Amino acid sequence: MPGAVSSYRLRRAVAGVGTPALRPDDIARLYHLDRFHARGIYGQGQRIGFVEFALPSSRDDALFWSKYSLRPELNTPARAVLLPRSRSSPAALGETDLDLQYAGALAPGAQLKAYVIDGGAPLASFPPLLWGALRAAAADGIRVVSISLGAGDADIGGCGPITDPVSGTGWPDARTFCSELDAWIRAQGMLCFVSAGDSGAYAAFPADSRVQASWPATQAAVIAVGGTQLAVPRDAASGEQAWGGQTLDPSAPGYDASNTLPLASGGGGASAFLPAPDCQLPLGVTFRMTPDVAAFAGPLVVVDRGTQIPVWGTSASAPIVAAIATLYGQATGRILDHTALYAGARDVTTGNNYNDSLLRAGLGAFAVAGPGFDECTGMGVPDAASLPGC
Repeated sequence: MPGAVSSYRLRRAVAGVGTPALRPDDIARLYHLDRFHARGIYGQGQRIGFVEFALPSSRDDALFWSKYSLRPELNTPARAVLLPRSRSSPAALGETDLDLQYAGALAPGAQLKAYVIDGGAPLASFPPLLWGALRAAAADGIRVVSISLGAGDADIGGCGPITDPVSGTGWPDARTFCSELDAWIRAQGMLCFVSAGDSGAYAAFPADSRVQASWPATQAAVIAVGGTQLAVPRDAASGEQAWGGQTLDPSAPGYDASNTLPLASGGGGASAFLPAPDCQLPLGVTFRMTPDVAAFAGPLVVVDRGTQIPVWGTSASAPIVAAIATLYGQATGRILDHTALYAGARDVTTGNNYNDSLLRAGLGAFAVAGPGFDECTGMGVPDAASLPGC
């Protein structure tokens, strides 16, 4: 239904298409994480939190890490807590698998904990439930959080009064709520890496065909993460481009059915109601723009319900960047915040964020990657070879 809360759905390979999916060691090479790993830095003593709709599968995670973790002997089972007034949704397990498996493979020494909220809650309950999960993470001393959930920014902005179903606390409107949430995140010194969405400029498509970015990626205090793909599948030397680019014409230049999905592309755009943060004022914008940065969105190998499958999504990008931030913090003693990312991201200048499903619906608000900030990949990708202090 329009405005319904949804996770960024797990993106699976099109049946019959032989898709070469990357693995954690490929991602480590892509972003030069050997600069950390060569020094024995694998996230030991660090913690990463995740906001999810489903409790994790220790069996899926253990199987994945045994095959693909960069140091499987360091991995420990993720902990999890079901938040009050919430229930775990088995249908969302694939999302939880993806988030924990990649963060845990890239930073195997880190302790992982999932905070599960109710994905079936009414739209106006989603923001306070998510904040409740962040409060629980902060109480556990967690300062790096990955979030691959979202709803349309304009839909959230139009909610009217917001009430926390757990505490009964109320806010007169979404802007007041979001302002308080931003202030709280900053006061905690928390780094929240949030998926920017998988539907180009239409975060709630197909339920809602309005142009809109994805919330909570549009929160000023979070780091919104978009998606990239390789220009040539499995060829890192070909370079990264914005995740998208399917066309209605298979004979068009650059068409490659094995390199993306016709029903998905990286999200991005401006908030309908939240102002630009200080870090974006030099861009000359009025409203909060997303994404801030991007990372590889697929295809990636995951283990879901015991089966190895290829997937796509900015759901993959957010935990990858959360893992990089964890390693960066351990290695440098610095925080991989907006300032560090904007200063040190490796620019992505090609690609776009459209896809077949949007074109077939007659929707055309597409962005194209270019030099500097853009609505496909933000400032670029967090390559350890270019980040401050690395």
